[in-house]
Amino acid sequence: MLILLKPAIAIACDGNETNGLTIGWAGFGVLWRKPMATVYVHKTRYSKHIFDHAKYYSICFMDQEHKNQLGYFGRVSGRDENKMEKCGMIVNNEDVAPYFEESSVVILCKVMGKSDFDQKSVDENVYEWYQKEGVHSQYYGEIVKVLVKGYK
Repeated sequence: MLILLKPAIAIACDGNETNGLTIGWAGFGVLWRKPMATVYVHKTRYSKHIFDHAKYYSICFMDQEHKNQLGYFGRVSGRDENKMEKCGMIVNNEDVAPYFEESSVVILCKVMGKSDFDQKSVDENVYEWYQKEGVHSQYYGEIVKVLVKGYK
């Protein structure tokens, strides 16, 4: 799946607030007999409270021409400024979840469940990652639509 080689921004809206974050972890497969995409959000990320209450989210795969925006979404917190307004990209709010018009591929997902990593049940090499700041939450989303624009 070549899109897995592209950097991505996950976006969610909880009805009051929309925010996105650069994601390095995602999974795709079948769960509960449905096509699924799973994203992982660390508990320290501002976006977590939005993902916790969102009914849908999007995964926006970006081409390298948007590397500055990708860096911005990984570097700047929504606590400090409205990234969706300041990123310089066009937000489309006309579907089940917001997404960027500039995305080469968008995966729209309905939240089907959420869980937190149990840091004591993972391999000891992985456990080291969670010693200081705790765990990631996993958001399981049924893929409801895929949008493809001039995939490069």
